[in-house]
Amino acid sequence: MKAKQIASLLLAGTMAVSLAACGGQGAVTNNADDSASTNTGATSDTATSETSAEATSTRPTEPTGQLVIGTITPVENDFYDAGMNNAATNYAMYSLINGYSAVAFTKDGEFEFDPTVVASHEETENEDGTKTYTVTINDGLVWSDGTPITAKDYVFAALLENSDEMGSLDGYSNTGLSVLVGWPEYSSGESDTFAGVHLVDDMTYSVTIAAEELPNHYDITYARLMPRPMSVIAPDCDVEDTEDGARITGDFSAELLQKTINDPATGYRYHPNPTCGPYTLTSYDTSSREAVLTVNPNYAGDYRGVKPVIENLVIRTVSSDTMMNELEAGSVDLLFQCSGGDTINAGLDLVEEGTVADSSYYRNGYGKLEFDCSIFPTDSANVRKAIAYCLDRNEFARQYTGGYGAVVNAAYGLAQWEYQDSIDWLAENLDSYEVNIDAAKQLLEEDGWTLNADGSEYSGTGTRYKEVDGEIVPLQITWANSEGNPVSDLLATMLPTNMAEAGMELVPTTMDVSTLFSCIDHQGDATYNMYNLATGFATANSPWYYYTSDEAYMGGGYNANWIKDPELEAAANALKSIPYDDTETWLTAWREYIKVWNDKMPDIPLYSDEYYDFYNTKLQGWDPSSIWGWELAVLDAWVAE
Repeated sequence: MKAKQIASLLLAGTMAVSLAACGGQGAVTNNADDSASTNTGATSDTATSETSAEATSTRPTEPTGQLVIGTITPVENDFYDAGMNNAATNYAMYSLINGYSAVAFTKDGEFEFDPTVVASHEETENEDGTKTYTVTINDGLVWSDGTPITAKDYVFAALLENSDEMGSLDGYSNTGLSVLVGWPEYSSGESDTFAGVHLVDDMTYSVTIAAEELPNHYDITYARLMPRPMSVIAPDCDVEDTEDGARITGDFSAELLQKTINDPATGYRYHPNPTCGPYTLTSYDTSSREAVLTVNPNYAGDYRGVKPVIENLVIRTVSSDTMMNELEAGSVDLLFQCSGGDTINAGLDLVEEGTVADSSYYRNGYGKLEFDCSIFPTDSANVRKAIAYCLDRNEFARQYTGGYGAVVNAAYGLAQWEYQDSIDWLAENLDSYEVNIDAAKQLLEEDGWTLNADGSEYSGTGTRYKEVDGEIVPLQITWANSEGNPVSDLLATMLPTNMAEAGMELVPTTMDVSTLFSCIDHQGDATYNMYNLATGFATANSPWYYYTSDEAYMGGGYNANWIKDPELEAAANALKSIPYDDTETWLTAWREYIKVWNDKMPDIPLYSDEYYDFYNTKLQGWDPSSIWGWELAVLDAWVAE
């Protein structure tokens, strides 16, 4: 059961938000509450995938060959973060460039200390109610340039990422270690020491979780530090330990980080070197948005000791209209996480021809219309639910997934064990929001949208108005969508008419992905009422962060809805203290949380579907799953010459 539980997880803390990796439309019917349509071929075991290819060659012992990977989510010139401000492809590439986290997320869906990295560890329950993890790393780990990695690199990373200086650079505070003692004081700049982080000796560090944050379902993940190269990012600085915690000494400032991290010419964000992941970034072409990664010869291996044997990875931006042609022609070797009926069927046609293979697995997330719940009028649950009643989600799923997916009614995906154990319960207890214009109208009237533009009683046609602070305002919903996205195209044909009938005006704006993410994070020039996106759940799937009212967690990959709802927050927070191995209690609390979520509707879930990877048969040993994405599967694979 534990392996199934953790199958709902991808990267600690934050959810990966993206566009659909591959897009398309079809017309195969599908029942709204079925786990998948009958023509999918995906396994119900979320930790495995089905594949059409069998290995026909022997895995080489040394790196060789090249794999060209196509993605419709453009590769951005940002290789530093793994948060919501990164596009999905960059999010995956981050884990290829960076490595040696002290705690690994395994292929079986468990958290465990990584024996490649960790020589020993201790857990201490302190008398004051806090909990300390003490971690000693292995001697002999080195950066890609051959210089040694020590505990100081791990402590520096914790201090850097949670510092006020880094927060000013990014525009928001990193909350990844907010459960540790002294985080509020350190992250705000009130203290230059981080009380919950200590450099014990050259190869040992410790982290201490605050008593008020315990028990914590994922407390092991807070020992999961990952090194950063201080010699590059803060070359004239050092890490010093004191009785009050660790601190960075020397001329450490936001101005320094602006130069060493954000300078387009030399900054670590754009030119990460040295690194310590399985691959290094060799080049990035800003015009074609193509990145080349090369095997890191100094990489010691993942938690299993596995090192990659594909020498070069080329990550190439492709068009959804031509990507299958490129795969057939051999200009790309792999298309990952393809969705949409037309796209999947086109790929399966190539499989039948024999030159292309496929793997399939359920999505560990869902496609959605995401609301910004902090701005008018989508700060009202009634408005959000009214919009949901205006969209025929069953028809949308039929057209978009082509039968390779299902409608979901809350924040879950087909891959999650909680969903699989709750199909009947979910059908009985959640509102399915089947298209109902009359229900939408009633919700809007209850919310006060009862006027015409001149202040008279609403006539029943045209845009509704209401009086707000003495002003008559229209019911306009601003919608940010991404260019060249088939989900956007389909929504544009289905939403406006029904919304207009209910008395709402939909105002769409099309933009590139990076701009859209900036707007979601309130870092752009404008905010919008809703965005169409897809989401993948984090490895430490923590709803208590996704829906907290704590300002520190607003945006930045956590509370991306900007929602402050006491009932939703309480339901999510109830999950936090449940022991990691108590699946029965977790499931009960999860169902209650999902029920509240369904009533508050911070997103409109559109679908959860089946992903397909399509690839040249020269790619061998390909074994992805709902929790083991392409960036992990590539470590086990090889290219047959």
